[in-house]
Amino acid sequence: MMHYSHRLSSGRLAQIVGTFVLIPAVILAVAGFWMSRTEHLFESKYLLKASLSKSYGLEPGAPIVVSGIRIGRVKQVDLNDRGTVDLTLQLLARYQDMVKENSELHITKSGVVVGQTQVDIAMGTASSPVLSEGSIIRAVEPRDIGDLLNEVEPVLMAVKQTLLRVETITQDMQGGLKAGGKALEQVALATQELPAVVASVQRTIASVEQTATALPAMTGSIKRTLSMVDRVTADVQQTTGRLPAILDSAQTTLTSVKRLSDSVSEVSQELGPIIHSAETTLADMSILVRGAKQTFPFNRFVQNAGPAPKESPPPSREGTQSLRGDQLRR
Repeated sequence: MMHYSHRLSSGRLAQIVGTFVLIPAVILAVAGFWMSRTEHLFESKYLLKASLSKSYGLEPGAPIVVSGIRIGRVKQVDLNDRGTVDLTLQLLARYQDMVKENSELHITKSGVVVGQTQVDIAMGTASSPVLSEGSIIRAVEPRDIGDLLNEVEPVLMAVKQTLLRVETITQDMQGGLKAGGKALEQVALATQELPAVVASVQRTIASVEQTATALPAMTGSIKRTLSMVDRVTADVQQTTGRLPAILDSAQTTLTSVKRLSDSVSEVSQELGPIIHSAETTLADMSILVRGAKQTFPFNRFVQNAGPAPKESPPPSREGTQSLRGDQLRR
């Protein structure tokens, strides 16, 4: 069986080949036209300049937006001799009235945190002049994450200290709760003891009432005691007034007693020899009596009278003794 293409004429084959070539060409033309409209290839544009300390991830082709509407793209990102980054911005001419001299350029992300890096231009005031071709727009650089961390670090330290204080306060509150529990326990114990305390207070009140009732009588007794004290004080004052005379009389009595004592002492000294002489005389009389008893007729009287009493030992005599002949012979 012969292939189908061998049965076609050359004209038919040319039509089929032309169709396959034309369709992709049309598709490419439509795609190119669509892309040209999307990229605004055939619209009038103008350039602006800006300078940054670093690129912040910007690359050529990054979108430029105003209020979220794309008005151009970053055409060029170059590093200059000063170590900073020069930006060349390509903006659509139909939005030139929106970009004024007091407009500001910001580097943002297409998402909230992540996304494509883009240039966001803030519209200036209506009275400000429009930036012309080749003008420099003021750039406001984004905060670096390191700077943000340096700024956040004191806040974090403050939060940490606050948490430590909260922990301390929590511990103090726990201690306070424990102390409150103990206080409640003591209150409960005091409440249990309250009836006894009330009874004691009632007894005290009754005692005070009794004392208050007896107070008039006590006051009268105190008044009587005070009057007696006054009388005693008066008597003491009177006695005190008589005291000098009593003291003079006592002094006179003491003087008389002293004189009497002196007289007694003198008499005692004079009685000493007399007493000694009397004792000597009594001893002599005793010897004479014993001698008489042994002499006739007195010895007969003694024998008829009974046995003689036992002689007591002669008393010891101090002082001067008489010098008799019989004592000298002994």
